[in-house]
Amino acid sequence: MLLQPDAHVDPYLEILRLGVEHEDLEAREVVVTLALDGALVTGVVISTAAWEWLHLRQLEGYHDPLRRVLRDAAGHLDDAAVKGRRRRQVDSRFLHLRDVTHTVGRTTYTLPTWRGPITAVSGWSLGEPAKV
Repeated sequence: MLLQPDAHVDPYLEILRLGVEHEDLEAREVVVTLALDGALVTGVVISTAAWEWLHLRQLEGYHDPLRRVLRDAAGHLDDAAVKGRRRRQVDSRFLHLRDVTHTVGRTTYTLPTWRGPITAVSGWSLGEPAKV
């Protein structure tokens, strides 16, 4: 299971995640490459709020009930936060990236955004792999 409660997070990766959440580091274009279960995932680290905004923009092209449900749920959370009834919480279990390259073996995929459990990361590095 990817979201194991007893899993340990690399403290340096956690510092990077916290920095992005609280210091707006995504403007600095911090690129990381993550090793996850035999794959490499490379992208710019972004905050949860930035990921949510991009994710909702991606849903705008869909004309189905899922898009409406997700947008309504996010809207209710925003309204409650504004009215002080509930504070939006950042789920520290996840890391968010944009402008993503996902490589498995010799196959590479590009994705606009990525959200994955930080405990699934088995290794990481700043920057992207060089082409050899």
